[in-house]
Amino acid sequence: MQLIHAQIHNVTPAEILPTFTEFAEMLDLEVETSAEGLALQVSGGRIGLTPAGNGLALRLEAESDRRLYLLQQMVLNRLDRMNPVPRLDWERVDAGALPPNLSIATVEAMQRISPNFTRVRLRFPDVARYAEDGLHFRLVLSALPPDQAQGGSVSTWPVIDARGRTRWPEGAAALHRPVYTLRQIDVAAGWMEFDVFLHAGGRVSAWTERARPGDRVGLMGPTTLKRDLPDWVAFLGDETALPAIALYLRNLPAGTRGQAILSCADPADRQALEVPPGIALTWVDGSPGTLLAALKALPLPPADRFVYFAAERADAEEARRWLREDRGLTKSETNVTAFWSRDEDGSED
Repeated sequence: MQLIHAQIHNVTPAEILPTFTEFAEMLDLEVETSAEGLALQVSGGRIGLTPAGNGLALRLEAESDRRLYLLQQMVLNRLDRMNPVPRLDWERVDAGALPPNLSIATVEAMQRISPNFTRVRLRFPDVARYAEDGLHFRLVLSALPPDQAQGGSVSTWPVIDARGRTRWPEGAAALHRPVYTLRQIDVAAGWMEFDVFLHAGGRVSAWTERARPGDRVGLMGPTTLKRDLPDWVAFLGDETALPAIALYLRNLPAGTRGQAILSCADPADRQALEVPPGIALTWVDGSPGTLLAALKALPLPPADRFVYFAAERADAEEARRWLREDRGLTKSETNVTAFWSRDEDGSED
């Protein structure tokens, strides 16, 4: 277990604890309150706040340096919401070092696997941390247009500043950080693959056309694959959600029941997926409204259920409203995500 202390200055418990209580309620975190202060149990760690001197003492515990750093950024982000922002002093800061949640990877291969998908293989030393329950990650590449960025290679990496924050390069060295989904991984061989849905105007789509083996990019993450799923599940998504749904289906227990409904505008983009015997896989066309109609026609069990829906923003908003208000599913029974918007030219890249 990794540990770090800090002091938050010139603030009373009544001023600062509510912002952390609000944060806990928003994420449905376990909160411990007492006369001595407050503690939050988060994924892989713990945040503790107790009155001390003219402010509060902060104690962070986590399973690894990476998770500890993420907790530090979480705390700093909460303090930034206060006016004025209180001063915080860490007992130690690795100023000038790379953030622990950043991996530097080398492009090994690009393969067009269907008309509108390219599979990217990256090689990097700490690939193992993506292997256990890894889901999404941020791809870090140059924010310059691909024809100016030498394939997307990064010239200047983010570093930790004197206050313990991540300082991101600016100007011509600015970085682009879209979210992608792990597709395949081989820890022994040291590589990881992800798929890019190609579309006009997409920065990463253009990057895949110009990147070459040996180009360097960054990875930040991963987020964790949800494992505590019930026996009945439904996964619905368009092309942008295909990698995430493919990963979920591959990791489901063999006895899981339910449905997976995927839409593709081009039938040639349909992929062979690993699906448990109890999951009915259906491919539908990609015309507007088709996926939402499939959701509303889906027979849902009265309990022990989970619905994942990921697609265009307006459809995702309607799916969320329908699942919650019309069908009465709780927050823990759903995961609704918008990967792109018809009002914007592009998707998650």
